[in-house]
Amino acid sequence: MDVSNIIDSLGFLGPYAIYIAILLAPFIQEDLAVLAAAGLSATGQTELIPTVLAIFTGLFFSDIWKYWIGWAALSNKKGTEFSKQEKVMALKEKVLTYPFSTMMTARFIPLTRIPAYIAAGFFKVSYAKFCLYVAITAILYIALFFTVFHVLGELMAEKLKWALPIIGLSFAAIMVGMHLRSRK
Repeated sequence: MDVSNIIDSLGFLGPYAIYIAILLAPFIQEDLAVLAAAGLSATGQTELIPTVLAIFTGLFFSDIWKYWIGWAALSNKKGTEFSKQEKVMALKEKVLTYPFSTMMTARFIPLTRIPAYIAAGFFKVSYAKFCLYVAITAILYIALFFTVFHVLGELMAEKLKWALPIIGLSFAAIMVGMHLRSRK
């Protein structure tokens, strides 16, 4: 499936349809949304600033609501009992002592983001700090991938720009593979 064809097929929705899609994509799959947005921007199919703003807004709002899942779990009897277990108490101490490190780690290690964000709510990390840390880590994550895609795009020249999304998806697959392998 060619990204250009997808963009062309959204043309009837108006010039901002692609940015709306970029904004909503993190609610489906964050990492692929960032990679796709970076690829679209690097290949010149979208403008850099609106693309960055759309993906940041999507990432931020797709993450901050997860806090409330953990918070709500404490109102449940089983959740309260679970929070008193020794291992959970040890994890709580680490999350509360190092909330920024927790959020930073979760942002860059696949499959840890949702549990870490739920844990932040479960352990009652300050919501303002949580939102700030989510914003900072999202900015760093976006900056990393957009920089890599744009630099590679310039190095690869026009003829090879089609490879950027493939490189990005390959990188994501390698990261997921490494994470799964380390869990064995």
